[in-house]
Amino acid sequence: MFRVASLSMARGSVLRAKQGCRLQSTSTAPAPKASFGKLVGRVGGAGVLLVAGMQLYQLNNPTENELLFNPATVFARLPGAKTPLEETMASELQYMGLSVIPYRGISRLWGFVNDIELPMWAREPVYKAWTYAFDCQLHEMKYPLKEYRNLGEFFSRPLKEGARVIDRDPRVMSSPVDGRMATIGVVDGSSGIPVLEQIKGARYRMDEFLGSIPDFFTNPTPGKRLYHCVIYLAPGDYHRIHSPIDWSVEERRHFPGNLFPVNKFAVNLVPSLFTANERVALLGQWKHGFYSLTAVGATNVGSIGIDLEPDLVTNLGSQDRLGGTCLSKVYDAQHLVSRGDQVAQFKLGSTVVLVFEAPDDFEFTVQPGEKIRFGQPMGQFTAPDAEEPSTFPSTAELIKHAPPSRSYFGEVSHLLGKVFGSALQETTEKALSPDASLAKSRESLGPAYTTKDE
Repeated sequence: MFRVASLSMARGSVLRAKQGCRLQSTSTAPAPKASFGKLVGRVGGAGVLLVAGMQLYQLNNPTENELLFNPATVFARLPGAKTPLEETMASELQYMGLSVIPYRGISRLWGFVNDIELPMWAREPVYKAWTYAFDCQLHEMKYPLKEYRNLGEFFSRPLKEGARVIDRDPRVMSSPVDGRMATIGVVDGSSGIPVLEQIKGARYRMDEFLGSIPDFFTNPTPGKRLYHCVIYLAPGDYHRIHSPIDWSVEERRHFPGNLFPVNKFAVNLVPSLFTANERVALLGQWKHGFYSLTAVGATNVGSIGIDLEPDLVTNLGSQDRLGGTCLSKVYDAQHLVSRGDQVAQFKLGSTVVLVFEAPDDFEFTVQPGEKIRFGQPMGQFTAPDAEEPSTFPSTAELIKHAPPSRSYFGEVSHLLGKVFGSALQETTEKALSPDASLAKSRESLGPAYTTKDE
């Protein structure tokens, strides 16, 4: 116990007292009233204590929905979870602090600023200042600085021909972006709920991130695993996303959400940040099974462009937050994407997450923390000497085994079916449909989402 000694000042005189005794003034002047600022401070402090108490109660008495959907309490349902009083309390309060910041509005405002056309005389100094701050590689640009009308065009600038060399070795997976490897590994499904690693020690559910669990976990294939990796793009990096391999894109899922920053502080603070942030996932198949590429938005990076759908708009004010609708579109025709083809882009910088099925002889060649550039090898197959090494499929192989697309009659029939509410039977040939594993996974999207076809 500490004894608090208070000093009371009277007009021109200060009375001192012995330690442990309260000082009293003999002045007859009335005591000064508490200022309005002190009153506000006391009320605010009481409010903070009340909120903290409510959060403490909520953490110790979570509802079923909170355990399922709240990213800040995701540790409560993962193996190796820490006790609520140990870390989750602090995480919950800090998550609340981040949540009150209008990141989506800030990002829309930044997007508006990005689209303002700069006068010719201002372009070079503005872009060079940005380059100095974030170490952009201007010698790789396709066009001179003055050709970029606004910041948005400069952020998503294309590379000039020959700026990157794509490793096309069939035993190698190429990097889809310029960035820094954040995490790599095998998807952990030991608890019955497949989880991905955001950073070391912080994990999130796959069904919340992709909207469903791949068929790999319901019907596992011997000799195969599900791998994942996270690549972070800094503001100065090249911001376009390319295909790491040859594969078939069959579905797009858009998850409206928040736009928390994806810097080290925020990633450590919000355990399931990638499931809370807005993102667009491309799902499909390749020779070895399931494959997905997801672009995760962040503060000032709410605009995610998909080359297959130029009209797709993200970060709209009317969109739902986490726990809302998953906007899904299954492509009528199979989109075959070759290694190195551009598939998406976003402005400023953010994160790309790959989740894919591959034989168990696959291993990553880039470690967390290492810098990597688009086209460089980031993983490869390393089969034992006695076995034939695995290889990635070529586009020619995918085309050879792809089902036939609709004929002219089939397309007209499909469009009429959409207009009149039921599809007409196609008698000339069978319509192309998504892979059975994807169709099955769409029937039961993750617990936080409902499906809305576009």
